[in-house]
Parts: sequence; structure tokens; C-alpha cells
Amino acid sequence: MIYVITHGERAIGPDPLHTEKGIEKIKKLPLPENITQVVIGTGRRFVEIYNAFKDKLNGVPVKFSPFCGSAVSLGEEENIILPDGTVIKRDDYLSLYEVPAFNAWEFIRGLPDNTLLCSGGELLISLGLKSEKGCLFELDPVNKTGRKIG
Repeated sequence: MIYVITHGERAIGPDPLHTEKGIEKIKKLPLPENITQVVIGTGRRFVEIYNAFKDKLNGVPVKFSPFCGSAVSLGEEENIILPDGTVIKRDDYLSLYEVPAFNAWEFIRGLPDNTLLCSGGELLISLGLKSEKGCLFELDPVNKTGRKIG
């Protein structure tokens, strides 16, 4: 199995951090046992997810991947906010789930069993799943299924 923790409620702006409420929700999630690797998105909110569990993940290898989420964020009125603060129309942005060349299930299948992803909803949507903020999901890469478990 592969596990995903999605970012919680966050601020609006370039590469936003969690709100206090958002990070508190994440801290209450159960951490799966026997995590073998952590893969963190490249935005600050994904690092915050990892930091919430860092003490329990002592010695587990950590990697970073934009496939788990980038510093790009969704702003008000469905605009996209780039890391430098540039605001663009949503129609002018190609997300992972809109690019056929990105096969999200192939990415997941290539990870070691019991990998924990600190991610955003874009990855789950790319997998054909419904995303929720600040939740724990379990993914079965063999059967291409996933479910919320926390």
C-alpha cells in the first residue's frame, strides 16, 4: 500500500502555509505503521505535513517530487498563484490531471510499499479519486484503487 496525507486548510497566496486549523487537523491523523519512505511535494505546505510527523519518522528516507504537489496554489476566484506571486487564469494552467503524458498510477506503482506521500489534491485527482483537505488516504497500486482512512 501507498499512503497519502493531503494538505489541510491553507492561506491564500504564493506557496502558502497551513492555517493553524489546517495543521492541527493534520496532526490528529493516524500515521500508518512501517513507513519505508516519505515523498514530499515541493511546496511549503507539504513540508509542514512532514514536519507534523517528523519525530515519528526518524530515520525514514525522505525524497521530494513535484508530482506530490508544487509551490503553485489555487487562489481566490479559481485563479492560479505561481510561487513568485504571479496570478494567472485557471484556463492558462495545465495541471497534472490534464496532461495525458503524466500517468499517476505508474508513478505510484514505482514507489516502495508503505511509502507516505505528503501531497496535494492534484495527485489524487490525477488518480481518478476524490480529494479532501487534511486527510489520510490508502492507495492500492495493483488494483488502482484508493480510499480515505483518516
